[in-house]
Amino acid sequence: MRRDLRIIFAGGGTGGHVFPAIYMATFLKKHWGADCQFVGTKKGIENRKVSQAGFLVRNIWISGFRRGLYIANLLFPLKLIVSTIQSRRILRQTKPHLVIGTGGYVAGPVLRQAVKLNIPTAIQEQNSYPGVTTRLLAPHVDLVFLAYEESLTYFKDIKNFKLVGNPIRENLITTRMNEARKYFGLKKGLDTILIFGGSQGSTHINHAVDKIISESVFKGVQIIWQTGQIDFKYYSEKYKEYTDLTICITPFIDRMDYAYSVSNLAITRAGAMTISELSAAGLPAILIPYPFAAGNHQYKNARTIVDAGGAVLVEDNSELENNLKTQLLLLISKPDQISQMAAAIRQFHKADAMIKISDELARLINSRTD
Repeated sequence: MRRDLRIIFAGGGTGGHVFPAIYMATFLKKHWGADCQFVGTKKGIENRKVSQAGFLVRNIWISGFRRGLYIANLLFPLKLIVSTIQSRRILRQTKPHLVIGTGGYVAGPVLRQAVKLNIPTAIQEQNSYPGVTTRLLAPHVDLVFLAYEESLTYFKDIKNFKLVGNPIRENLITTRMNEARKYFGLKKGLDTILIFGGSQGSTHINHAVDKIISESVFKGVQIIWQTGQIDFKYYSEKYKEYTDLTICITPFIDRMDYAYSVSNLAITRAGAMTISELSAAGLPAILIPYPFAAGNHQYKNARTIVDAGGAVLVEDNSELENNLKTQLLLLISKPDQISQMAAAIRQFHKADAMIKISDELARLINSRTD
């Protein structure tokens, strides 16, 4: 590929939309020498994580439209008009060779303007149930990358799609185990349970884990617990002097390669990117789908893995604490079952997803250039 390519990524709102864009940008910068930039919003997670990854992010004013009677919805038409103008200005200034959307409301005006300006466009959809923005724009872009075949049932018309899986970070696991254990303050020889409720944490999961710790269910193991920023202060203070359990509490895990490598079991939500990374790491899990996800897609994601024996499903309801405790006690007492689950979840890993994506993008750029 030519070395002067300029690529715009548009997506945000959640880590599930932002991180695949960062992974793709990192890959294309490394292997193509591409100049990758992002379009996001000031309040979105993309504004922090994209900058931390070393990429420039430009902000537009758009925000989501909430179902129901909310005063903020009255501003939506104005925000859409302004964001459309901002998106067009960014595209005219940067003159990208390619625009890639990864979902979320911010992708809408950017991709729509790219199509109007005849710039090559692609969408990367992570979930089995595509979001509204993706469903609306898929018929108009040049290429759609899908992770789940089931998502095809939600599209009326797609020009061109490729079933490739989700892009994940390179070097997802590490062999430097001593360094990884030291990073989290863990002990050698103890099984480790990794707990995280998505990129922003989960108050429900945190509350259940807190109750379970008080009942000594985690006896004989150690835990890495990503609480999210909102709950971090409370739980870090509560367990600051706790000596009955080796526990590392953090608002966010930057070194997920270390976390995946030292862990034997995960307790987590069932986002598409989370499942893709668990599969690549061969880390079995107790999956707790977010019950309010669009189209209940996290439950569908989890069901696929559970049916294959790679995970256990616990629903986020009034019985979360009791059901989670029951499954934990069962799995902790059966290390052989955890090993079998690890082998089963590893079968879902698509190791060549990023290679396939880059190959298809190269064809798209070359065909449009010709």
